[in-house]
Amino acid sequence: MSFKRLLRGILRLLRDFLILMIIGDTIGYFLFRGEDYTFRIFMLQSAYSIGIGYAFLAGARIIVVYLDRRTPWLRYPVKRLILQVSYLILLCFLVIGAFTLFIFLTSEASVQEVRSQSILGITISLTGIILGTIIANSVLFFNNWKKSAVQQEKLKSEHLALQYETLKSQVNPHFLFNSLNSLASLIEKDRENAISFVKKLSDVYRYVLDQRDHELVLLQDELEFVEAYIFLQKIRFGEKLQFSASVGLPGNPKVVPLSLQMLVENAIKHNEISSEQPLKISITSSDDQCVVVRNNIRKKFASEKSTGVGIDNIRKRYEYFTNKAVYVHEDAEYFTVKLPVILDQ
Repeated sequence: MSFKRLLRGILRLLRDFLILMIIGDTIGYFLFRGEDYTFRIFMLQSAYSIGIGYAFLAGARIIVVYLDRRTPWLRYPVKRLILQVSYLILLCFLVIGAFTLFIFLTSEASVQEVRSQSILGITISLTGIILGTIIANSVLFFNNWKKSAVQQEKLKSEHLALQYETLKSQVNPHFLFNSLNSLASLIEKDRENAISFVKKLSDVYRYVLDQRDHELVLLQDELEFVEAYIFLQKIRFGEKLQFSASVGLPGNPKVVPLSLQMLVENAIKHNEISSEQPLKISITSSDDQCVVVRNNIRKKFASEKSTGVGIDNIRKRYEYFTNKAVYVHEDAEYFTVKLPVILDQ
């Protein structure tokens, strides 16, 4: 440890001691009458304030670090407030009880004197701790509220950008050109199937427009949208594109809108699709409340240029709703993505 770091540590320690002494002795001055507030009481009160207050501060730092990892303010504000206040109250009683026991075991004064001084000193210190806790948590809450507001605005900007990119990807000339070519071919060969194609194409565009203002959608709605999208693609690719969906999750789980479709679209965009090498895409569920999208890998030598709508955007949006990460794995055979579902709280 360098001398400068050691000096800074000592100065911080002295600063904390001085603050605790000021808090404790200021409260003590108003509780005692002027003629009774002797130098001996001043020294005892300073010792009480430093001993109890510093032990409390050290324990409070450990609690805050632990809760920052397990229950962050931005994701669980109410739960965090309840847990932090409960832990700090428990810490108060533990510190005060230990310090009182220490005084009784080590003091040479009579039991009555020790009890009287301890109760008075502890009362003053506890008052200071409560006031300090209220002030500190008020400042902390305000700072986290500001961070939350900034993050909300950032999420909104990213959400709007993602909507724009998604709409561009869905109405890009390639997608529309391929769809119209498929439709023209169907009209000549199979008028009934052509009508179904138009309806599915309408469903795809309607879903994109309907969900542009939603942060989450029902998993079932997203799956129906993906099936409509696959229907359009299978008109073009036939049995060269094989798709299956088998998802069984309880309740009404939700996902980020268009997230499953983006993964399916990327699989079609970046892989060869042929009779000899059909592209197989599956959507299943896992025991850890995730939707699993998997496709076999048959990479194109020159795939289409990315539009910017990808896994990174999906990750950023999921980070806001859950602490479960989006899992991505690629090996020689398969490309797999696991998306955590969001359950109603």
